[in-house]
Amino acid sequence: MSSQHQFVSAKNRAIQCGALLFIAALSLCLAGCHEAKPSPPFRPVVNTMRITLDKGAGRRTYSGVIVARHEVQESFRVGGRIEKRLVDVGDHVREGQVLATLDEKDLRLSVESAQAELRAALSNRDQTSTDEKRYATLLSKQVVSKSEYDLKHLSAEEARSRVERADSALKLAISQLGYAKLLSSTDGVVTRTSAEAGQVVPQGQSVVTVAQKGALEVLVDIPERRLQDIKETKAEISLWSNRDLRYRAVLRETSPSADPATRTYAVRYSLPDADASVHLGMTATLHLSEPANTPTARIPASALLNQGNGPGVWLVNAQTGQLTFKPVTVDHYTEGDAFVRGELETGDLIVTSGVQKLDKGLTVRLAGEEKEDVR
Repeated sequence: MSSQHQFVSAKNRAIQCGALLFIAALSLCLAGCHEAKPSPPFRPVVNTMRITLDKGAGRRTYSGVIVARHEVQESFRVGGRIEKRLVDVGDHVREGQVLATLDEKDLRLSVESAQAELRAALSNRDQTSTDEKRYATLLSKQVVSKSEYDLKHLSAEEARSRVERADSALKLAISQLGYAKLLSSTDGVVTRTSAEAGQVVPQGQSVVTVAQKGALEVLVDIPERRLQDIKETKAEISLWSNRDLRYRAVLRETSPSADPATRTYAVRYSLPDADASVHLGMTATLHLSEPANTPTARIPASALLNQGNGPGVWLVNAQTGQLTFKPVTVDHYTEGDAFVRGELETGDLIVTSGVQKLDKGLTVRLAGEEKEDVR
């Protein structure tokens, strides 16, 4: 019985050892099956282009508007309520033409009052002159004293002065009545109206603006940092109605102060070669050309990245795909593009889009063939 019990115990131990060996082998197999495989490095696909440095003329453009060299802001010389405005924007006017009229009721009352004052002054003058003559006769007969005569003489002098004042007041009232009609001071075109019929305007407030016929100019706003460069720069303008035709432009005037809102300076260029196709109010583009001292590259504006330390571009090593950030200086912008300069060379490969998603040292793949710069 004892030998049988020993046999069963040995058998159980053998079964347990076999189970342990099986579990260990199974664990090793499972560990081998779940061993992590290294993932390939992330290499994003980017659009690129090769840059070309150009040392030709630098070009900048600004939008402007065609204006008259001389504009007159016509205003009433007296205040009052506008009765009629006889012209609108775009109307051609001649010198002396009536542009607007005021209600004359109050002005006519002033004339009538001045006339009444003059009649009273004339009557008083006649009376005091008669008294002066009578007292002069009495003084010669020693009927009145010299002091009494002097009083009458002074009264007569005051009456004559009063007549002069009344006469001047009447002339002023008549002139003011004439000012109720606003007359054009020049031949030209109405470019702006600033008041309507029924509106009460003070003396000197602009009612109608008239552009004189003759020389035309283009008015543009120039940033402060470009203001010093325009003096020796060749300038031309083109009209939006005909972009292929260029007109010579000559710098005539620069505003002495900047616009408080835009911080730009109003600059006027005269157009000595303007023809009949150039009209007031047309939209124009000013083209400025100047020799470039430093070579610049024209790149898409989307290729620029500013991380707080100034703009730059991502350079790509065509062999390894390695990225390098290169700071640049923006010379100027055009529609969708930027002219930049810096530590760049002709043939450098730069990323043109998605630059904000890239990091220094990242390896990238080129999207298709490298695009040549055709800008």
